[in-house]
Amino acid sequence: MFFVKKVIVPFLICLTALTMTGCGNSPASGTPAEPTSAAYTGTQEATASGMGEVKVTITFDKGVVTACDVDAANETPDIGQLAAPTLAKAIVEKNAPVVDSVSGATVTSDAVVKAAKACFDAAGIKY
Repeated sequence: MFFVKKVIVPFLICLTALTMTGCGNSPASGTPAEPTSAAYTGTQEATASGMGEVKVTITFDKGVVTACDVDAANETPDIGQLAAPTLAKAIVEKNAPVVDSVSGATVTSDAVVKAAKACFDAAGIKY
């Protein structure tokens, strides 16, 4: 019993404390990301493959997304093409390339996120 009280219990307490060290508060999923490259102003464009080719154009002003255009003309008309404006709006509102997928348009959503990430990367803005 001495071994359990003097060795095992303190060990488990330390282990628990070390495990929790990496835990912390992170912003809510809807919270816009803070720009890391406040100096970048300009427009970036990238493409990715969805059902067809998806082109994303993002305009930044001092590291903040001010506009996003998603050209999904090659996507399924009643699915991916309808999802494009929703995804573009979400990128602007969240100020980040990683946004929730539109239900039923997962392939297009994934392509938009991939192209948006490439735009952020080219601008030197972390997300």
